[in-house]
Amino acid sequence: MKIMVNLENTDEYQELDINENLSVLDLKANLSTIFNFSWNEMELLLNDKPLQNQLILGQINFNDDVVILRRVKSNLALSRSLSSSQSSLRNNNNINNINNHSSLGQAFSQFMTNSRSGNNNLNYQNNNNYNNNYGNINPLAALMSSFRSNAKEQFIQKRVKELHERFLTSPDDLNSLFNSNPELAEAIVSGNRQKVENIVRNQVAEAEKKQKDEEMEYIRLMNSDPNDPQVQQKIAKIIQKKNIDENLRQAEEYMPETLFPVHMLFINLEINKKKVVALVDTGAQSTIMSQALCEKCDLFNLCDTRFSGIAKGVGTGKIIGTVHAAQMKIQNKVLMAKITVLENSSIGFIFGLDNMRAHRCTIDLKENGLIFPDIGVTAKFLSDGEIKKIKAEQDEEDEKEEIEKAKQASLNQNDKK
Repeated sequence: MKIMVNLENTDEYQELDINENLSVLDLKANLSTIFNFSWNEMELLLNDKPLQNQLILGQINFNDDVVILRRVKSNLALSRSLSSSQSSLRNNNNINNINNHSSLGQAFSQFMTNSRSGNNNLNYQNNNNYNNNYGNINPLAALMSSFRSNAKEQFIQKRVKELHERFLTSPDDLNSLFNSNPELAEAIVSGNRQKVENIVRNQVAEAEKKQKDEEMEYIRLMNSDPNDPQVQQKIAKIIQKKNIDENLRQAEEYMPETLFPVHMLFINLEINKKKVVALVDTGAQSTIMSQALCEKCDLFNLCDTRFSGIAKGVGTGKIIGTVHAAQMKIQNKVLMAKITVLENSSIGFIFGLDNMRAHRCTIDLKENGLIFPDIGVTAKFLSDGEIKKIKAEQDEEDEKEEIEKAKQASLNQNDKK
């Protein structure tokens, strides 16, 4: 959400794009790094009414109104931010909990702890508020704890279900998971739901511990010297990290597919009865192949060296020449293609934009294929597993050819002797 802030009695305005789940106190911490004075010297006014630190930004009706930033004496701003919670504590005969602290900073620490737990207006410490059945247990705390436990359990069960549905229906994603988290991948494949649940439960526990540690650090920093530039810098980093974590949480919830590696687009084709795996690349101006592959496909005798030069892109490479019209077979259809031959042996084969335009190709990610409308063929994109299998077969074939060449060279040497 966007908030426009004006420093009182100046023409200095600042527009902030800040997460609506953050509090007014978080907004102040952001502003402290912009206007270069401490958060506890700030008072934020909306329509002449002060905004309390514990309020969540998304619950405030800003409309198009400008928030006024007033600089006040350090203790005054903090005292005003605590006034609402102190009045509630007075109603419950608990004002001594604030007054007995040795410093205003400690009072603020308690206020922050209460507001973070959602109990800033309720503090049951009088035995008259307890039911004898609960003994020394706070009934409200017990209820909130039960609610959080149930919500967490629901999240865990939902997450386990999502993991099974996602990875058991997507071989590519499952293959990526085996590389990033083999323990979880094996549990999903084996159908061990309990093990998956335990892994998710451990992840949630680690996240909760990390969040708690971050909140305690946040409170500690807020309770230290507000004029210390290092403290202000650390607070700003914590707020930035909270925003990033929230952004990641939204990605996990609404776009989980973006968190997994994206595989490049490869298709199968044949050149002179030689199987070739081609990378489909709209960023490549020309269709190119390596000299080694060109020789393997018996095309090097057609390479026109008059078209030699230097290829420039992400890197540079020496162009040996061009095969003006090579026959390519896709499924059971044959088409002609212009191919540039590069000296670099690691290139392989890249099906570039020149031939895509020539054959009016369409990349259809929904159907997962490269469509050739002129010949009525759709070349399906290969999965990561298929690519690895084909590469392994090609490496094995190349190794056999090298062994055969070595044997033939040895025989030739023996014949000369």
